[in-house]
Amino acid sequence: MNEENNDNIAVAVNELFTADDLKTIKKENLSGLGKDILVSSFNLIPNVGGMIAGVIQSIQSYRELELFRKLLLFIYEIKDTSEKDRSKFVDEIEAIAHDYSGSILTGMIDRIDNINKSVILANLVKNKILGNISIEDFFRLSSMTERIPYVDLINLPKYQVDYYDESGDTELLFASGVLTQTVIDANDNGKYRLSILGQKLLEYGMGMKLEVERNAGTVFSLNTATTEDINRIFEEKMEKRRPRVEGKTLILQ
Repeated sequence: MNEENNDNIAVAVNELFTADDLKTIKKENLSGLGKDILVSSFNLIPNVGGMIAGVIQSIQSYRELELFRKLLLFIYEIKDTSEKDRSKFVDEIEAIAHDYSGSILTGMIDRIDNINKSVILANLVKNKILGNISIEDFFRLSSMTERIPYVDLINLPKYQVDYYDESGDTELLFASGVLTQTVIDANDNGKYRLSILGQKLLEYGMGMKLEVERNAGTVFSLNTATTEDINRIFEEKMEKRRPRVEGKTLILQ
């Protein structure tokens, strides 16, 4: 995206997000949407829809087209929020991020790697508006959503109980901050469960109610030595230290 297009898109996204009425937007089959359908969809929004449609007409790259495909679903998911609430939300993100809200929102939508994450991002906006999460958590959870591949993100519900996935998603989810280790086993991979932020992402981003309460603390699962083990180890060490004779030479260990 060139700099001029970046500015135009950021302004258009900001105007769209704070528009008076978003309820005229329709949910399209977003699989493989072309430019013409995107233009007609955004044109349904009074006043600002024409601005968005004009920006779409001028774009050339696939990435920019993909941005507006994700944006369309994002806007559809927040259409029932009020302009007043959305404007207040915009003020909050500008105050904490010290940046233009249009650029912030555009960057978030552009960075998500799967269109279904648009729904998660929209849910986080709605739950911030409702007061279920803080503005700081909105940024944290949005960042987590961006970084975690969608194929791993949909496995989050498994971690409502102690769990480990041999396929490798556990390590990635743990590194992203959505899991905490609950069982440390010296002879195994241990077990993991949703962290506090992981619970919030599941409930307020993915729209799933937590089925079980999180246990506090970490369980250490360590093997203890029996009396027989201790005696065996002692005898092995003593055997190594006993003097031995090689030829005519006495060798002390």
